Amino acid sequence: MNAISYRKSVAWGKSLGSLLFVLACLFLLYAAFFMDTSFIRKFFCITSAIIGIPFFGGYLVVSLPKALKSDTQLLTYDQNSISDGRRTVAWADITSISYNGPSIRKWLLPKFPVLIFHLRNRETWTVNTYYLLTDTEIQSVMKRLRGLISRNGKETK
Repeated sequence: MNAISYRKSVAWGKSLGSLLFVLACLFLLYAAFFMDTSFIRKFFCITSAIIGIPFFGGYLVVSLPKALKSDTQLLTYDQNSISDGRRTVAWADITSISYNGPSIRKWLLPKFPVLIFHLRNRETWTVNTYYLLTDTEIQSVMKRLRGLISRNGKETK
């Protein structure tokens, strides 16, 4: 069984970076309420914290458990199927794969990058990468998966 995995160093780096920004936002709230500042500074401190905590807190909530987890596999596959641990799909059922990069949803909550498998029955199967793969890793994963789909996806008659 082969696997597509993330590096723990990337997960720890993202977790600690997110924690740093969440702590900075909490300091801004502290500064707004307990330090002698002008009204404008209070307004900007509170506004920055209200925007920053949900934005960076979402990354922290996702990346910290992944950093603490001992199993770093996002996907496992063999010649017959591919699995994310919850769902297993045969290669013959996959028509193509695409990648949807990160973006920001309503209320400034992050939308994590996903691998999108397009299936023969017109469904899609999405697998979150949680920002745990770097850009070069995503490109190599996409190239590997496209090759596997074309090689293993032929239906046996």
